[in-house]
Parts: sequence; structure tokens; C-alpha cells
Amino acid sequence: MNYIEIGKIPPSSKNELSTPEQLVENLKSLIGEKFPLTGKPRTDGSNFRKMVTNHLLSNYIPEEAVEYEIVPPKQKGVPSFLREYIDTYIVTSGVNYNLQVWNRNPNSSSVQVDLKNGETLLASDVRFVLGKINVDEIIESIVIMTPEYIENRFGKFGKPTVKQQLIISNKKREEILKKHSMIVADTNISVDLLDTENNTVVGDVNIKDEPERVLPIETINQQVTEKLLGEKLDISLSTKQRGQQLERMVAYQLGYKRLHEGLEGGYPDIRNQMLEVKVQDSPTIDLGRYSPQFEEQINEEFTTRTIRYLIALTDASNGKIDGVVLCPGDELGKHFTYVAEKSFKCQRNIPMSFFDEYKGQVVYNPN
Repeated sequence: MNYIEIGKIPPSSKNELSTPEQLVENLKSLIGEKFPLTGKPRTDGSNFRKMVTNHLLSNYIPEEAVEYEIVPPKQKGVPSFLREYIDTYIVTSGVNYNLQVWNRNPNSSSVQVDLKNGETLLASDVRFVLGKINVDEIIESIVIMTPEYIENRFGKFGKPTVKQQLIISNKKREEILKKHSMIVADTNISVDLLDTENNTVVGDVNIKDEPERVLPIETINQQVTEKLLGEKLDISLSTKQRGQQLERMVAYQLGYKRLHEGLEGGYPDIRNQMLEVKVQDSPTIDLGRYSPQFEEQINEEFTTRTIRYLIALTDASNGKIDGVVLCPGDELGKHFTYVAEKSFKCQRNIPMSFFDEYKGQVVYNPN
């Protein structure tokens, strides 16, 4: 039986994945096993992944998904061992181990695999299996960790300096277009920051002014969505100019009067509402420098995860707005997928002394 090929197919459901206790139990017999090092990091990493894959699937094979979609282009950033949704790494010597994760932010809500049953596998769902190999080329310990545990224990992964993008898959786009909109309410904004008393902006304010309070997503939806549907953006304009055209439409519906000012860019577009405005006429949307995949402080009260996104789904042939997405940043990746314009890696240093604590053991998110 070719466990390596079997491992490339995702499970039919998250419930099929081995539990933490099962992973620990099934990997125990690898402790003390010989693991010859070639000195070539990619070869050694591949050999360890094959060893873990063969070992786990010889004990238990999760039921395979019959229908599924791997969302990132060319499977960039998606774990090779999909059946158990595991990434493997080998740890050898040094003062610190530099954990490198390619082409995804490990602890982000970003859809990697759509299981076509209402479930998705997110970047934050991946389990990391790290094998410590000693000087005698023996597997000394195995530590299994989740991305959340790694960040809570050792700090956040470093943010790469590449332009970020978002993919709305054809399937997801069709779902939204059937209903004409997808509205997700604000989740992590303090009630004190929400203006629930007004339907539009009050006073002579500019879209670039710092906000005291912002309209809730539900209010923005009531004011904007129906009026945008059926409107046309000028397809003779550049993507940036169409974005400004959309921004002007949204700002007008929200009650801003001085629309000739403030369209010079900046993040978010309508800063006075902490609202970023995007046009989608192809699967990929450019997010620019800032992305909710990486949490960054934008002002005293808002981060990239609490900024709200309005995305107009347009017909590329005529610019007609057929659908609208309104969603806070921290929910965006649960429905769509973050990618980047070029390969990148997120890194996190882990002290070697951490692995030394668990000599002779297999542990999962140890205290």
C-alpha cells in the first residue's frame, strides 16, 4: 500500500483526523529509531515526512474525501501530508531552532482545503510534528504543536514583506452571487466604538478623518448593498481607478459630502469608517501591504483584523456589480484564502532547551 500517495488526499471530514492522544500514542514507537542524516535539509525533511506518514497511516487511515478543492494556486503552502493535515520538521543542533513555514501565516484563518461538505481546513488547523534528532542520528523526541500553541508559547511568527492577495474561489463566488451578498457582522469591535444611533455619518467629516465611532456592518449593509447591486464600474479604467470609483459610490451612500478629497489611497480606504473597499473581477484580489492574515495595529483602537472589508463582485465583461461582500478582517480568511504575489516564509525561533525537556517522549502542546 502506497501510504505516501494516500497521504496526499485530504480526509472526508475533520472528525476523521486522529485526535491528539492518538497521534501521541501512534508515534511513540518512533522514539529511539535510527534516522540517518544526509546533510541535505530538503532530503532529510522529506525522509522524515515519509517516515511519519508511513507510520501513522499504517496504524490508522482517515476516510478519504471524494470531492474536495485545494484552494491556493499550485498547492502553495498546503501541507503535503493532507490525510492527517500535518507538517513535519526535523530539529538537530544549535541554541535555537528556526521554524520556517512557507507561503502561509500558520496561525491565520485562511481556507486551504474546501472539503465540499460545509467544512474547510484552515491554515490554523495544521498540526506541526517536530522530530528531535540527536548526534547519534536517533529520534530523541517528537513534539506535536498547533500554530496557536506556538504563538502563545514563543511569540508570533514574523511577517514577510510581500504584497498580500485574497482568492475568492469560483464555488464561493457562485454561492454569494446566488444570494447577491454575503454579510458578516462585526465580531471583535468594542460596543463603545459602534455608532448604533445613526444610519449615516454625522457632521462635516472627511473619509480620511480618524473615527470616534464607526457604523456597524449591518448599518453599512442597509445603506449601501442594495444601491450598489446593478451599478456599473467603468471597465476602461485601471483596477486602481475602478476601486476609487467604487470607493466614491460607497462614501456617497454613507453620507460623506466632500468626495473630491481623500481619494489618494491609504489604508483603509474609508478610514473614517475603518472600511477597506475592493473590486473583484478575477479570482485574485490584491490586498496590498496590509492583510488580516497578519495582525497589525492600524490606530489605537483598530487592527488589520477589525478593519471591515467591502468587496464588490463585478462582471469582468461589463463592470456590473453582481454581488457584495461585507466582512470584518478576522472573518475574511474563514470564507476565502490568503496568498501572496511571490513565495514567502514565516519564521519563529524556538529554544533548543524546549526540545531537551521532552527527551524520550512524544508530547502534544506540552504545558
